[in-house]
Amino acid sequence: MPYLGIVGSITTIELIFAAVLLKRYLRTKRPLTLCVLLICIGLFIDAFFITIGGPAGGLPDYIGTFRFMAHGLLVPILIPVCGYGLKCKPLTMKILWAITAVISILGLSHAFAIQLETVNFEGIIRHTMGSATPMWAMIVSYLLSFGTVIPLIISGIVIWKKQKNPFLFLSGILMFFFAGLGPAIGKMDLLFIFSMFGEVLMIVFALLYIIKDEKSL
Repeated sequence: MPYLGIVGSITTIELIFAAVLLKRYLRTKRPLTLCVLLICIGLFIDAFFITIGGPAGGLPDYIGTFRFMAHGLLVPILIPVCGYGLKCKPLTMKILWAITAVISILGLSHAFAIQLETVNFEGIIRHTMGSATPMWAMIVSYLLSFGTVIPLIISGIVIWKKQKNPFLFLSGILMFFFAGLGPAIGKMDLLFIFSMFGEVLMIVFALLYIIKDEKSL
């Protein structure tokens, strides 16, 4: 099925980039690279379970909860990515990590509050957030999807201006664009696939930022 092939390809690409980032981190020991690696791992976990859901005939609810846990725990690390990109001082980084910890705790908590619904789209069987989910958990979900990307866009603009390196801005703006593409064109059933494209591009351009930044050191 074409959509399953697309999702499987994205999953494979994310695994490859996780390996590339791991190799680069082991060589450089840069915290920025570790942050992007952790985010990539979280996205890979999400994509992997979406990919195997159809062939497996559906997955248990606890797998769906685990997916949301990984997403909620690791995606907020985009906040310190902004700080490392901006070359913030240690005290500022401690504050950013404290904010990240709070958001991650909320992300973990909302995973347990989500009322899961199983959806079958073109052979892709996955868990989604059901309408019975508490409002606070829905708000946290939107915060994870957009509230962590907007700072990346804003900091990316500053970094582009100061460092002549546009890649963090492109990382954030492409993720934001693809996350909003489904509602914009009335294709909500394809929203998760559009978002997965955005996630891959976010990682690709974050890696390009890292490579360019290392060359300037």
